[in-house]
Amino acid sequence: MKIVVVGIGSIGTRHLKNLVELGHHVYAVDIDMERLSAVSAFAKGTFFSLHDALKIKPDVAFICTFSNDHIIPSIECAQAGCHLFIEKPLSLNLDGIDDLIEMVNLRNLITMTGCNMRFHPAISYMHDTLNNNPGFGKRLWANLEFGFYLPFDKEDYESSYKANRSMGGNLIFDGIHELDYAVWFFGEPAEVICNKGIISSLKIDTEDHVEMIIKFKTGSVCTIHMDYLQHGYSRRCKIVCEGGTIVWDFAQGNIGIISSEKEWHWKEMKLGIYDNRMYTDEIKYFFDCIISQKETFNSVEKSLLVLKLALAADRSCLSNAWERIE
Repeated sequence: MKIVVVGIGSIGTRHLKNLVELGHHVYAVDIDMERLSAVSAFAKGTFFSLHDALKIKPDVAFICTFSNDHIIPSIECAQAGCHLFIEKPLSLNLDGIDDLIEMVNLRNLITMTGCNMRFHPAISYMHDTLNNNPGFGKRLWANLEFGFYLPFDKEDYESSYKANRSMGGNLIFDGIHELDYAVWFFGEPAEVICNKGIISSLKIDTEDHVEMIIKFKTGSVCTIHMDYLQHGYSRRCKIVCEGGTIVWDFAQGNIGIISSEKEWHWKEMKLGIYDNRMYTDEIKYFFDCIISQKETFNSVEKSLLVLKLALAADRSCLSNAWERIE
């Protein structure tokens, strides 16, 4: 297929390289000539404007621009008849999303919002285990954690979008994977309360920590912690059900399950922090859905629920009160 990748930052470059390796004809679009030059050796072609890129009539567009600039290029590509893969988060607000959904439905397009953590073997295993084993019973509560030291992520971290609100930085949205798989596990959220801020000396104007509590319509409760503070990559979760408990630690690379047998059973599931398989599996799934004309499990319309949860959490930081997800 003929594909345009719009926005050649780190994730755009990753997707571009993966798409090329999977045998697609991929074109890069960016307003930064230096970035275009860096990928020119393996891209089929490069464009300085999306308008010019759409003249080649691509089949698919990957939208990998800054988080605050996803919807306008997505609408342009949908108008041109492109199936859409939009990197997470879908957006930082609801502006234009109804228009995008209307255009997608009018053109009968397949869409997907990025959710590579659903393709992590541990997350997928936990999801399937909970869904396929009725002995776990009702899901009661969960604790999810994600954190790393921002200066370890990038030497000049002050220039990163994560550190700059004007570039779309916002830890709630940067860490939206946790919100996404919480909704995938527990269903529709009802309300949320959240606090965020800066407690370190990091040179950022976003935030360095987030504490969140989500209540789901099923009655389940989930707490989520995110930070840019801890000196070592951390991603883990614990899910407690009436009939058993599952724990997972990304860094340790294992899953533990305990149920009525009263003994822990451990399963090794190591995957490097920067392992690429999640991303290639995500892409393969998306293209399988395009070929079969089947809606993805995280289409623009479906992922809107996670965006509304993130927006409600952000509002709660200002109101210091529980916010409904509507």
